[in-house]
Amino acid sequence: MSGEGNIFVQLLEGMSGTKWLIFGVLLLTLEVLTGTTYILWPAVAALVLGVLVFILPLSWELQFLLFFLISTVLLFVGHKYFQPMMKGGEPSDLNDRARAMVGKRVKAVTNFETGRGRVQVGDTQWQAVMDEGNASEGDELRIISVRGTTLQVESLTP
Repeated sequence: MSGEGNIFVQLLEGMSGTKWLIFGVLLLTLEVLTGTTYILWPAVAALVLGVLVFILPLSWELQFLLFFLISTVLLFVGHKYFQPMMKGGEPSDLNDRARAMVGKRVKAVTNFETGRGRVQVGDTQWQAVMDEGNASEGDELRIISVRGTTLQVESLTP
């Protein structure tokens, strides 16, 4: 084989514990920039392998094989167990305007007829419906749900 064909093999043969740790830190930096969690697992595998190479004299073939195996195991375990834990918790209202409106107090801007009318939410008027009763213009109401572009409201006065 020519010298150019062995560049990858030469790189692998030259891998030391320090180089594996540097590779792991570079992958962690890339993970922070992307935020995917998929680069996290090879980064952890490289860091683990860096420590192992300091302790045990491993051939480059075994280093490469261990890197592949550790990365694969961590990827499956991380995807199955850790990723769902990171996405857990209460859903946020940050990008869900409908959820954010539930419970807000609003004013009727028209008289409700047969349970239908309009309310003011911020600087926007919305169609609204009431299951029970009718509201008059100026009445205070509370949003109990959102169905498309129509707000389900209830009266604040019994």
